Amino acid sequence: MVAVPIPRSGASSQSRYPQAFASYSEVPAAGSASLPAPAPSPQSASADWTHYVAAGTLLAGGVLIATGRRRAGVAVAAAGTAMALLEEQETVRTWWKNLPGYLNDAQHFLDKIEGYLKEASVQGQRIQSILRK
Repeated sequence: MVAVPIPRSGASSQSRYPQAFASYSEVPAAGSASLPAPAPSPQSASADWTHYVAAGTLLAGGVLIATGRRRAGVAVAAAGTAMALLEEQETVRTWWKNLPGYLNDAQHFLDKIEGYLKEASVQGQRIQSILRK
């Protein structure tokens, strides 16, 4: 059970909050007169518009695919993906270096699934042979 202090009649609104929260209410917000907002760097401004273009083309590609224009949708989505990948070159390099490990893990996973399916098939044949007797 949590104890909640009940303010007395006529008490100020600041007495309703514990002391830990009172210090947070006194911190000025970014962009206020006390604390100016940080200025965007030129590099982040260029990265922002490319992210918007990439997101827009991916969205447009999805809409085209959903409306039945598959070829156009795939082409537009591929262009958006290429735009996004151009901005994230370091991430692409990291993925490319790790790709053999990812493929090995995927192959191992698919081998396990194949083994389970074979075992299920064998068990299904055994059950069918038992039921036919």
